[in-house]
Order: sequence, then structure tokens, then C-alpha cells
Amino acid sequence: MKRKSFYQLLIWSLVVFLVAIACNLSISTGDTTQPSAQPSIENTQASNLQPPVETPPPARVETLPPAEPSPTVQEAAATDPPAQPTPTSGPQCIVQQSLNLRSGPGTLYDPPIYSMESGTVLIPLGYNPVGYPGGSWVQVNDTAHNKIGWVSAGDQYVACNVDLTGLPTVVVDPPPAKEPPKTDPSGSDGDGPDNLVIREDFNQDYLLRFYAHDTNVGEKDGKGITAVEFTVTDENGDVVQSNSEETAGFCIFGGGEPDCNTWLLEDSVYKWPSTGEPVKDGVYELQVHVILDDDSNGDGNWTYQLTINVD
Repeated sequence: MKRKSFYQLLIWSLVVFLVAIACNLSISTGDTTQPSAQPSIENTQASNLQPPVETPPPARVETLPPAEPSPTVQEAAATDPPAQPTPTSGPQCIVQQSLNLRSGPGTLYDPPIYSMESGTVLIPLGYNPVGYPGGSWVQVNDTAHNKIGWVSAGDQYVACNVDLTGLPTVVVDPPPAKEPPKTDPSGSDGDGPDNLVIREDFNQDYLLRFYAHDTNVGEKDGKGITAVEFTVTDENGDVVQSNSEETAGFCIFGGGEPDCNTWLLEDSVYKWPSTGEPVKDGVYELQVHVILDDDSNGDGNWTYQLTINVD
């Protein structure tokens, strides 16, 4: 029995020795694989003895800044053209009544391009203080028709939200010259002494040449005549032309030796020579006063109604 126990002890010792060798070989070959730890009874009991876990407070929600626009949107915005003035923003003029759009600053730029109705929105571009034949004019863009032209700058014609005098002056070619004004004399009234002989010569170029002579002196034009005075007044009673001629060839605008002077033409505008006033359509009154050398029989006076049409 003792020998059997001895052999059993020897065998167990050999087994333990072989196991120890096997473990050392595993460590030396770098096998670091560790068996998964199993919870022990002690660990389980320890965990049961831990105090309860407190619930953390709610996390604070941070407000994120707005997202930046994508590069595509930024690039598109950078390439867009600048905004153009619209009828609701920027300089503009509103037509106040039916109004003609013309190719230049003045009524002499005829015929008009077209007529615009009240309420039409225009973009002012330039300003000329004196047009043809007169008045102030503003260059505008009718965006509805994509047309640039000119309209009268009077307050009764356009209402603008800018000072038109601050706009640039536009250099334009003068309008083409037109025919002299057409005149239609009528309603002649007047008389003089029996020895005074007169004859009227109305002409489109020089308006009037007045022949006169005193038969007591001679039969040639101008004989016995001191002077012939001409006066023209407009519908308001304002004098637009005045002249006194003392030599034969009594012309309302002077001259007559042998030809009469014609209408004054400046910048393609016909004007009354003595005052420089532009000739306008209307009815005028013409007075002719003939002064004789011998005033014993009195002078001669004639009055005419002149209807003038400027084409």
C-alpha cells in the first residue's frame, strides 16, 4: 500500500511538472491571449454593495449658427448683374397728360416718335435747359417700349423724383430747317388822306413789304413819305416785332434796297428779328403807320389780323 501511494504521488508530481513546463512555453512564445474573466462570487457581491447610480442632469442643447451658403450659391450671386432701376425705385418721371416723345429737345423735331398716355413711367437720362424753339426738355427712356427720346420738362407734363437740372446736358444735332412761317392776313382796316397811295406785298419769306407814296409829291415809291412804322403784337398784347423804315422799299424786317430782309433763323428756329422771340402758331395783330412829309392832311394807319402757322 505504501508503495502504491508512492507511485501515485510520483505520477501527480510528474503531471504538475509537465503542466508548469507547458505554461512557460506558452508565455515565451508571445501568446498573450488571456481567458475572459468570469465574474467571481466576490465581485458579484461587491457590485451589489455599490450605491445606486444617480441619473445625470439633461444635457444642455446648444443653438447652432446658421449654415453658410454653399459655394455654388455664392458664386452665382457674385456673377449676377447689378439691379437696374425699376418703375418703383430709382430716378423716374411720371407723365401727367398725353405727351409726345420726340427725337430731340423741342417741337421742331417733328413728327413725334409716338404719343404717351398719362401715368407712363419714364427714366430720366439728360436735361437741356433750352430746346428748339425753347423751353426745357428732359431726355428719357421709355422702358416699356425700350425707346429713348425727349419730352418737355414742364411740371404740367412730367412729375419727377429727382432734380432734373442735376442731370447731364446732352449734345444734339439741331433739327432740320423748315419752311418760313405761313401767314394769312385778313381783316384789313384803316385809311389815310386821298393823296396817299399804298400797296401791300405779303410774302412767306419776308412777311410784308409796304409800298407808299404821296401823289402830291410824285408817283415813285417813297415819294413824300417820311417813314413807315410796323408793330406786331401777339394774343397777349405783347409786342414781338417793331421796326421803322425811312427809305423806299418799306419792309417790316428792314432792307428793301432792293430786297427785303427775311425772317430771323437761329438754331433752326424762326424768330421775330427785332425781339428775337420765337415765332409761334397763333393770331397776331399787325399795325402799319405811314407818316407823310406834309402832315397837313394827316397820316395813314392800317391794321391787319395775321394768322401764323409754323410747320
